[in-house]
Amino acid sequence: MECGICGRKEELAFVCRYCKGHFCPEHRLPPNHNCLFINDFMRQPEKDRDFVAYVSGTGGADMGERVANVMKNNVILRFSKTEIVHLAIGMALVAAVGMSIFGFRFQAGYMTIFVSAFLLHELAHKFLAQFYKAWAEFRVIFFSALFTAVSALPFFPFKFIAPGAVFISGSISERRNGKISLVGPLTNIALGTGMLIAFILTDSQLMVVGTRFNAWIAIFNLIPFMGLDGQKIFSWNKIVWVLALAASALLYIAIGVLSGRGLGFL
Repeated sequence: MECGICGRKEELAFVCRYCKGHFCPEHRLPPNHNCLFINDFMRQPEKDRDFVAYVSGTGGADMGERVANVMKNNVILRFSKTEIVHLAIGMALVAAVGMSIFGFRFQAGYMTIFVSAFLLHELAHKFLAQFYKAWAEFRVIFFSALFTAVSALPFFPFKFIAPGAVFISGSISERRNGKISLVGPLTNIALGTGMLIAFILTDSQLMVVGTRFNAWIAIFNLIPFMGLDGQKIFSWNKIVWVLALAASALLYIAIGVLSGRGLGFL
C-alpha cells in the first residue's frame, strides 16, 4: 500500500480514522496529510495521543500552524506526487489512442481534445468528491491501462479509453456518490455542447471530432455496469441516468446530422 502523500510503500499502512486514506508513519496524523475532516479531528484530539504529545513538544508551533492552515481550507484541491504520475500515465495512454486514430501522425489540436476530455472528466470527479470532504485521487488500473494501450495498436479495431479511475474514501452517501459519478459525464456533455456550438459558428472539422469524442466518452461511462459511472448513477437515480444518457446520445446524433457525417467517428 502506498502513502497518499509521499507515495512511500508500506506493508501495513496507517488508515486515517477520519478520511480513511492510507499513509506512512510520517503522514498518518490528520494535520500531516491535510485531512479533509480536520474539523472532526480537532473536536476529539484525545483519540490521537501521539498528536497531543507532539503539539506539547518541540514541534507544537509548526503543527499548530498546519492545523490553522487546514482549517481555513475545508476543501483542499491538492495532488500527491503519486497521483500526478498516474495522471501523466493516463494522459499519455489517451494521447496514444488518439494518435492511432490518425495513423500516428501528430495532430496537436486533436491530441488536446482527447487529453482534455479525459483529464477534465477525472478532475471533475476528484474536485466534487473533495468538495464533499472525501479523499479522492486518480489511480491507473493495470488491466484497464493495458487494454487502453492495446487499443492504441494500429490493427486494433475498437478504441478503449479508460486507463484508470478516481478512487474515493470517506463517508459519502449514495446520493452524493451518484452526483460525484454524474459530474464526469456532465463535464463531457458540457464540453461537447460547447464544441457543437463552435462547429455551427465555424464549420471546423476539429470541433466535429471534439463534439463526437466527448459525447462518446459520456455514453461509454454511463454504461450501468463494470463499476463505471453509469452503474453508480443508475443505483442512485434511474431518471437522472436516463436523462444523462439521452443528452449524450442526442449530442452524438446532432453533430452527425449537422456535419453530414452520420454516425461515423471521423
